[in-house]
Amino acid sequence: MPDFLEIMLRGGTVTTFLLLSLFLLRDGGDRTLARLGALFCLSTGWWALNTTPFVPWSFTWALPLWVLSHGKYAAFWLFSRALFEDGFRLKPLDWAVWGGTVVLGSVWHLGGAFGLSTDWLGIPRQTAHIVLAASAAWIAWKGRGGDLIEPRRRARIAYVLLCSLLMIGVTASYIAPGVPGQFVSDFNVLRMFVMAVGMALLVSGLRSEEMFSAPIETVAPATAENGSVVVCTDPAEGRLLTRLQRLMEEERVYREAGLTIGALAAHVGAPEYALRRLINGRLGYRNFNAYLNAWRLADAKTALRDPAQREVPISTIALDAGFSSLGPFNRAFKTAEGVTPTEYRDGARIAQQKASPIVRSA
Repeated sequence: MPDFLEIMLRGGTVTTFLLLSLFLLRDGGDRTLARLGALFCLSTGWWALNTTPFVPWSFTWALPLWVLSHGKYAAFWLFSRALFEDGFRLKPLDWAVWGGTVVLGSVWHLGGAFGLSTDWLGIPRQTAHIVLAASAAWIAWKGRGGDLIEPRRRARIAYVLLCSLLMIGVTASYIAPGVPGQFVSDFNVLRMFVMAVGMALLVSGLRSEEMFSAPIETVAPATAENGSVVVCTDPAEGRLLTRLQRLMEEERVYREAGLTIGALAAHVGAPEYALRRLINGRLGYRNFNAYLNAWRLADAKTALRDPAQREVPISTIALDAGFSSLGPFNRAFKTAEGVTPTEYRDGARIAQQKASPIVRSA
């Protein structure tokens, strides 16, 4: 690659990532998503800057940035989860994964300065990068069918192609024997530039959908029981909503195992895109599984409060409500209610006992 072209690509990469990180930190309302995106952008931008052969000085004064830049693949993985997994919350294990890549990369990079041979860390380090990139690609792809935000749904494919696959490709090139070093270097420069442009397009496209400016909220299903009312100004949309509510409230179609949005659209007799737009635009759900689970949890809570079903196993209630197994039900219930199903049932029983009149014998 000609030197002037490499300088232009590296300069464009660094500038794009820097501006993108500043934009995320300034305008990102979902702080977790924005900060993880900025962490990835700054890590990768610094890597692109400090690996250039054209800078006549060493950035030894910025050793902490060098160290942190080794976590760029883990930052990308965390950003992917925050972007595509609604309700994502950082856990200590997530930071442990990021910290592990930082330590592994730092030992590999700085070992030579202390007279240590760290060549043996090359393959484990790059293998970890492949695993993280492949996991990010899978996260983006697996939820495509249930994603109700159409721009994000379309972006999933571009995300896999422009980001994860490029990262996997360049990482694999380090491991593959017999690959010329200059080819790897040129491909790496091009890959970083394409990633910078791809990330900028992704963020700008999703910004209009408030992906980066509004925190994720849990929405309860609109039913006659809870008094929620959804107003549709479009008569066709109103008829679709009426059919959908009837299917959910009366026929309890949400209990069907493996129900997809395509199958629900067939039940309701409407195009899939119209149903997606209704559930997202009018009912406020970002993910189809979240919409189904809201109905399933409401069904389960009714059963748990029912004195006549006090002896029914919780696993039976979960399966009857449409959950595939007890584990997902327990996790969804605890997230929504803050207590386990057993604690919820016990609390309902105590409340019923307190509300019941006390009959005393003469």
